[in-house]
Amino acid sequence: MSTPAQPSTEPHALKCLEVWGGSSNADHAASVPGLDISVSSRPLAGSEAGGDIYLISSCSSGWISRILLADVSGHGNAVSDLAHQLRKAMHKSINTVDQSKLARTLNKSFDTISSGSQFATALLMTYFAPSGHLIFVNAGHPPPLLKRANTTQWIPLDQNTQGVLRIPTNDLKIGIKNLPLGVINSTEYEQIAIKFEPGDLICAYTDAYTEAQSVNGSLLGTDGLANLLNSIAHESTTQIPHLLLEELTNRGFSHADDDHTMLMLHHNGTGTNKVGPATLANLIKNSFGFGHTDTVVAS
Repeated sequence: MSTPAQPSTEPHALKCLEVWGGSSNADHAASVPGLDISVSSRPLAGSEAGGDIYLISSCSSGWISRILLADVSGHGNAVSDLAHQLRKAMHKSINTVDQSKLARTLNKSFDTISSGSQFATALLMTYFAPSGHLIFVNAGHPPPLLKRANTTQWIPLDQNTQGVLRIPTNDLKIGIKNLPLGVINSTEYEQIAIKFEPGDLICAYTDAYTEAQSVNGSLLGTDGLANLLNSIAHESTTQIPHLLLEELTNRGFSHADDDHTMLMLHHNGTGTNKVGPATLANLIKNSFGFGHTDTVVAS
């Protein structure tokens, strides 16, 4: 695995209606109202574009921020094309808090996008600044990890986590839900939400981290990743992915032969911007599909 680049010192502040991200090598930070987000992505050695896609968007009012992390089967140009299609879907839903519809749309269009040859696990996260809630849809992806500001422990975040609110989906059509994108067209997706407080942290990652293998052949797993995060001392969230990989090596783990991507979300305690004339103008633009910005992370 290549030596990680140093993360950017200044985060990229997302503009209204912008979708930021990509599928290439990255060590960067972004900011949206209420959240600081760091991104570390290491495509598989020899690949210009990995199979991991990370996209972050900000709505026109600054109230809604959405984060997508997807682990797609395959690498290279096919994934780059898919990342472009996912951007378009993010644009269409940029002002919508409910993301279960977005997940269903992505799933139904996946066969067309990938010609039936690919699937992806995906984690959709929406931060709704007025209420301070993080809303999740998990399409077969490893669960994110949560660390509260007043604790030292990282815990998996799913429907059984204390304090989680479950937001019911439509009636299930064939009795299945939350499958990876591109597996079964009629899959339904349920949402969960949790109050995200100042100082709280979320770690979202692809399965390359949990598939690190010990000397006796066992995989690190989600609980192992949480325990490892508990042991890492750091001064900023941008350091965590790199310190984690170093610690895995120090403990004799072999890295999975796959793309490694990790997103760290930190509630920075800031509020939302007031709605002014410029924001209203952007809302009108968005209604007609204008005013969007794409920002691809530089390699």
